[in-house]
Amino acid sequence: MHEIPFLGIDEGQPSFSELCLFDSRYEHYRTGFVKKSYPAGACIHSQGDKITHFGIVTSGILKAVSYSRDGSEMCHTYFEEMDSFPEFLYLTGERRYTYLLYVEKRAAVTWIPILELQEMLTSEPHMLSALLLYVSKRGLKNQLYLNCLNYQTIRERIAYWILGIQKMTSGKTVMIPRSQTILANMLHVSRASLNQELKQMEREGYFRLDKEKILGADAEKLMELL
Repeated sequence: MHEIPFLGIDEGQPSFSELCLFDSRYEHYRTGFVKKSYPAGACIHSQGDKITHFGIVTSGILKAVSYSRDGSEMCHTYFEEMDSFPEFLYLTGERRYTYLLYVEKRAAVTWIPILELQEMLTSEPHMLSALLLYVSKRGLKNQLYLNCLNYQTIRERIAYWILGIQKMTSGKTVMIPRSQTILANMLHVSRASLNQELKQMEREGYFRLDKEKILGADAEKLMELL
């Protein structure tokens, strides 16, 4: 019996960002795209700003934040290279930013006018399926980070995160975010504590570290921690 791909989604197809930026079939749409660069610390959008464009991060890192009553920063999510935003807001019908959008690390963004995006999604089935796949994966990743917080120790959170990413990517190589601070913030631990625990786990044979990669993770050994 043949499996029918849901809504034509194909795991092997180029990502939504790759289709938008590089696929020759959609070259005619790019005349309306706008490319901008931003320094670290810049506020790109404030809470309540109208959503007029869809953004694709082509370099650097952005973060979505809000502030508590006492002024503490609360980071909701990060957008790294080839991530698009504000994906959840747009698809749920929200037309204004519900967070502040800051530049965590000097970044470049390609902006797509919303009307242009709507035409692309309406006219190009591959574009729509790629966006749905991207949003689904981001949702799974956000849920993974939330589930990590059910564990008490840093080691347990690292183990759960690695196993979750392996399952999502169907591979043994796990990419660490380009800024280790991102992973530390999402796991709700200090960067120093995270770095120390990663190195200790490497010494104990759970995996190998190679710059921004975790290689040869021992799934069975990691599972014993949970």
